[in-house]
Amino acid sequence: MNLVIWLIVFILLIVGLLLLKRIWHLSFSIRVFIALLVGAIFGLALFRFSEASMAAEVRKWISLVGNGYVDLLRMLIIPLVPTSIIAGLLRLSDTNELKKMGTRTIGIFLITALIAGVLGLIIANIFSLGKGMVVGELAARETNTITNVFAQFRAFIPSNPVKSAAELQMVPLVAFSVFIGVAAIMAKTKKPEAVAPFAHLLESFLAIVMELTKIVLRLTPYGVLGLTAYWLSSTGVAALAQLGLFIVAVVLAGLFHLGLVFGSMVAVFAKISPIRFYQASSPALMLAFSSRSSVGSITMTVSTMIERLKINSRVANFIGPLGAVMNMNACGGIYPAMVSIFAANAFGIPLSASQYVLILFVSILASLGSAAVPMGATAFTVITLTTVGLPVEAIGLVAGVDFLVDMFRTMTNVAGDMATGVVVANSLGEFDREAFNSQDLRLEMASTP
Repeated sequence: MNLVIWLIVFILLIVGLLLLKRIWHLSFSIRVFIALLVGAIFGLALFRFSEASMAAEVRKWISLVGNGYVDLLRMLIIPLVPTSIIAGLLRLSDTNELKKMGTRTIGIFLITALIAGVLGLIIANIFSLGKGMVVGELAARETNTITNVFAQFRAFIPSNPVKSAAELQMVPLVAFSVFIGVAAIMAKTKKPEAVAPFAHLLESFLAIVMELTKIVLRLTPYGVLGLTAYWLSSTGVAALAQLGLFIVAVVLAGLFHLGLVFGSMVAVFAKISPIRFYQASSPALMLAFSSRSSVGSITMTVSTMIERLKINSRVANFIGPLGAVMNMNACGGIYPAMVSIFAANAFGIPLSASQYVLILFVSILASLGSAAVPMGATAFTVITLTTVGLPVEAIGLVAGVDFLVDMFRTMTNVAGDMATGVVVANSLGEFDREAFNSQDLRLEMASTP
């Protein structure tokens, strides 16, 4: 097949997705899932039946759809994140309400991060990840010190918010937004009339940004098609054979965390069905799975929390952006712990009890500050390995399948944000359980007409 034929087939797939909406009126979640499947089929076919040079040319055009969609999501980040956090904080009545929401949210983040790290260690040991792995001539590096961790967290201090925004450094940007929001609500408590114009301006701007968000979210099925086709057309499934056990273990850990931890959270503390919770959460989970970016999924996450999970907007606008950079249970908790066991087994390094504790400690820190972008987990996995004294070269052994496990990692992260949102909102009386239970989840999201 030549370039023109491949591109015609891809265009026909886009038209087909459009017809699913216009003619058959399939729901948003179903259209996204279909896009994921046909994108995978197209990508694997391109990888299998075309020459490398031809596949590279086709991928250039596919990237206009897939990466173009990601660029549009990134376009939304800077106007959305600071505005939604500050506006969400300003909707609180006073500093006491801020303390309630903030402490409960961060508390859940910490507890679930610890559970994620423990779960990663347990499953990695059960599967004996890394044993028998051929490491070739790779050599272990010298043990590094924990100062790397503190150097990384020093970078999270918002010394230059404008630079952080320009470079999409989300943690310092979120920290700056929280500082502004806290100061604003303190000023509101003392002198409400002075803050009212600022609050009105923020609400107006947020309304505009949310309308822009709706426009971009309508393009999700087409973006998912392009992204999936692009990845699989360049990697195929060759790397899956040797590292199949590692993939299965990471996916299983993510599913356990989704079912046992988050499912139990919403069932026990919010008194809702975990199955119905995940049905309602499916649009955001699908986008997280395909985009592999918690930050890129913020807009969909917040919309899903408000429209389908029936969480008050001020809670959703606070927890959604905050969770995207401070609730990385899979990327910062599960994954670094599992790669640490993989590295120890692959290189024949026994781990002491203190090293296990150190892995958990660094994993918790990582889950609260892991980069919320595709493959962002790699950065903190490197820090975890060096801190514990394990060879960083182990990262190279699993990098070939990172694109696949990253899908499940990101989906787990976003599910944690929404589960936290439901639990916190319910504790504050900001969760409409009746509306949640009575809605027809087969209908379209309000944000994706």
